[in-house]
Amino acid sequence: MIEVLASERSSGHRRWGGDLIGMTAMPEAKLAREAELSYALVCLPSDYDCWRPPPTELDKHELLKEIIGNLTEAAANAIALIREALRRFGEIADVPSPAHSALELAIWTARDRIGPASRKGLGVLIEKYV
Repeated sequence: MIEVLASERSSGHRRWGGDLIGMTAMPEAKLAREAELSYALVCLPSDYDCWRPPPTELDKHELLKEIIGNLTEAAANAIALIREALRRFGEIADVPSPAHSALELAIWTARDRIGPASRKGLGVLIEKYV
């Protein structure tokens, strides 16, 4: 049953033009926006079990070796990317980001109607706007 559901899910993503299925990006992106943090996602594809049937000639140990090899390559690429981004960080360090004012128009409540408990609970997220 799980294989059928995964296959149905991936075929839907393929019809929409998707190449990869990420399982954790949305919550982090939304939370970063709410915290007005600039955010960039680095994805590390590791296996293809959600859409590609394993080759019949591979046993489970060989399949695991393939997945670990993909993880090793993805990790090396991510480390190289992060090193390069850090090396070049000075080029963008002082460039303003729209992310840093993402909540400016998000608060629709009249400022005088936001009570002390709400102000305290939302703290640093809203203090520059209220």
